[in-house]
Amino acid sequence: MSTGFSSSSCRFADYFVTCGLDTESGLEPDELSGENFEQSPLRRTFKSKVLAHYPENVEWNSFDQDAVGMLCMPKGLSFRTQTDIREPQFHSFIITREDGSRTYGFALTFFEEVTSKQICSAMQTLYHMHNAEQYDILHTPPTPRSPEDTRPTPQQLHAAPSLSRLQRFNSYDISRDTLYVSKCICLITPMAFAQACRKVLEQLHQAVTSPQPPPLPLESYVYNVLYEVPLPPVGRSLKFSGVYGPVVCQRPSTAELPLFDFPLQEVFELLGVENVLQLFTCALLEIQILLYSQHYQRLMTVAESITALMFPFQWQHVYVPILPASLLHFLDAPVPYLMGLHSNGQDDRTKLELPQEVRDTHSLPENRLILRFGTG
Repeated sequence: MSTGFSSSSCRFADYFVTCGLDTESGLEPDELSGENFEQSPLRRTFKSKVLAHYPENVEWNSFDQDAVGMLCMPKGLSFRTQTDIREPQFHSFIITREDGSRTYGFALTFFEEVTSKQICSAMQTLYHMHNAEQYDILHTPPTPRSPEDTRPTPQQLHAAPSLSRLQRFNSYDISRDTLYVSKCICLITPMAFAQACRKVLEQLHQAVTSPQPPPLPLESYVYNVLYEVPLPPVGRSLKFSGVYGPVVCQRPSTAELPLFDFPLQEVFELLGVENVLQLFTCALLEIQILLYSQHYQRLMTVAESITALMFPFQWQHVYVPILPASLLHFLDAPVPYLMGLHSNGQDDRTKLELPQEVRDTHSLPENRLILRFGTG
């Protein structure tokens, strides 16, 4: 599989994309994300949409709206209130085209206030329905017992903490709380300049949230990245202006190692030397590899690091560092693959939905490695 990019690519970035909540569609449950409807509405995920992308299309890299939408927000929309942590999260991803060439994506996900009264009312309605269901569960009559038996029933013992949990998670009141929803800005690029793209996106986000407007309209900075910043020449560095400061990227010469802009040290810190060696060996032996973490960027970092360490060899098989929840059936592929699967931080590996042959035998075949990391 070629890891190159289209020879027609001449720009630093091909597209700027925004993904998030489509207020016209309303709240659509993301059924393909493995949604648990027993969870409170603020802990569920909903369908996200590609809201806009610029330019409309470039001839050397046609815009794949479905792939970009799934990979920008692999778990769909998330909602929070003012009491929740709402720090921006950065992750990168890869789209592999039919000819084997790759396009890279770099996404910054953050939370913005929901201004649509319709969406706020819909969330309140979901909470009313959820609370009614929980109330029915908590007040199910216990099994009849003899009048002489005064010991508390298991239901009674369980009721107090359950009610406490219900009150704690029942944290959205339309008259009291501010509702926030996740949104994503993304750059689609022909080469993996991860640190430069992260800096561009973080400065754009800072400009949006800053009380002081940036020196120029935000559109001018996006236009500059898309149309005026070229790819660095081979063996040269490139410096261009961001919203608040310069952005620098460097492209290796043909006599140097290929471009690699991910923190290799982090991989050894996450996995340890023995696990890195095991993972590297499995990659060389073309064994099915499934990475499992609750951090999207860690999935990408580990996958890119292992394939980079294989140089001058290349991973020739299925390569999906971040597997969207809607594509879990890919795990049934009877071919070597290297895939990354997101964990919600609550499930352990025993609850992971594995291919059919593993579910049937309850043991891992010799040609598959599952590695969980970075869950803290």
